[in-house]
Amino acid sequence: MPTPFGLRRRVRRLLGWPVPPVGRAADPAPAATSIPLSVTDPEGAEHTCEAPGGSTLLAASARLRRPIASGCADSTCGTCRVSVLDGAGHLSPQDDAERATLRAHGHPDTLRLACRAELRGGHVRVRAHEVL
Repeated sequence: MPTPFGLRRRVRRLLGWPVPPVGRAADPAPAATSIPLSVTDPEGAEHTCEAPGGSTLLAASARLRRPIASGCADSTCGTCRVSVLDGAGHLSPQDDAERATLRAHGHPDTLRLACRAELRGGHVRVRAHEVL
């Protein structure tokens, strides 16, 4: 969820940090497509749901009993990081803002941010590092 008056974006600009784009200009998957998503929580339990194509992993996980945790939903905090176990090719490509946030928080580029990675098709399995 964006902050009131875009405060987070303004602070990032003042500090010289990368500011993620507000919208996604990439070609989204058709919204009518239902894509299976499996999320393994930190305790090892797997939760599965169906989500519309083009949804972010974070939005899709809201359908689960234990959704992926997020502190900002705009790729600045790194809380929603996940390890892709299967189906990495079925996610949107990682962009510069996502890589910058991962690096800023000391995480490897091999992780993905659930608020940035969009479902594009196939079956995707991820391991969430934090859940609600």
